[in-house]
Amino acid sequence: MEKINKVFNEPEVIKLLTIALEHEWAVSLEYLIHAYSMPKARFFYLDPVLAISTDVRAQVIQVGIDEMYHSLQLGIILRQLGEIPTFKTNEVIRYPQIIDNLRRDKLTEDVVAELYQAVDFPSNNFPLIKNMVRNIAGDEVRHSRQFEAMIDSLEALGEAETRIFIPSEDAENKAEVQLLHEIMRLENELMHRYLFYALLFSDHQDLFQRLFKNSINHMRHWDKNSGLLLKLGSVIQIEGAEKDEAGVEKSLTPMPASYPLLDRKEALQALLEAEKNLARRYEELWALLDPGEIKEQIALHLALNREHVFTQEWLLKNALQIWS
Repeated sequence: MEKINKVFNEPEVIKLLTIALEHEWAVSLEYLIHAYSMPKARFFYLDPVLAISTDVRAQVIQVGIDEMYHSLQLGIILRQLGEIPTFKTNEVIRYPQIIDNLRRDKLTEDVVAELYQAVDFPSNNFPLIKNMVRNIAGDEVRHSRQFEAMIDSLEALGEAETRIFIPSEDAENKAEVQLLHEIMRLENELMHRYLFYALLFSDHQDLFQRLFKNSINHMRHWDKNSGLLLKLGSVIQIEGAEKDEAGVEKSLTPMPASYPLLDRKEALQALLEAEKNLARRYEELWALLDPGEIKEQIALHLALNREHVFTQEWLLKNALQIWS
């Protein structure tokens, strides 16, 4: 990550926030990928901040959610400065051993905390932005301490060589698993597409809130589906990843890096069509599944997608009447 020592002017502020945003986008996905590559409720640690025994996987998921909110903060400020927020990311990596992923998580937290804390704003330039990055730095310091405690706990438990979940070949060949992986890619794309247009139209508070709500819903679906994949014998994939001989997966494109600059009506139309397409995929998956918990969860996702379709139709109809 490029370091910035001093910020004197607006272009340097934009550069700082863009560097930070590329990091935050990456870890908001990477931490969830790491979490859903390990078993649930198997590894516990004494959290140094919460002061309770905490499930490692659950807390890594929570840290990933924190990073998504950091991304939103940075993107909103960039938009207020007249910029189109970047959706490029730093590299996302998954190692074969759980503890190596946690070590990477801690390292990335330390690096970005240093970026936020070390940058100087001479003469107290841009005080609100300085305050924001210092506040985010506090979160990153907390995350680092939590990751360190997780690492220490796994070492103390003799789990330092425990590997991530490996999907079975039989599971990967099932039609329902392949379709769920496709749905995951669509959820990932829609989660960030909604965020892009929420940021693009953030001057309109009502539209921003509605688009942001749908983005969060897709993030929750992506999160829930990651757990469903484990129950089906598979594991979440990293988009655009290549795996080396040691089993290390790396990707510079874990999510779509750009979106077309559409006007309000075109953006709402594109989102509506994407929601309809995703709903069709969920209907196909629902039909393939046997009765039970997984089928019931997919039905809930489908129901919320139908709500999104309804909402987007109304948003589009209203926009066409007002900005025709």
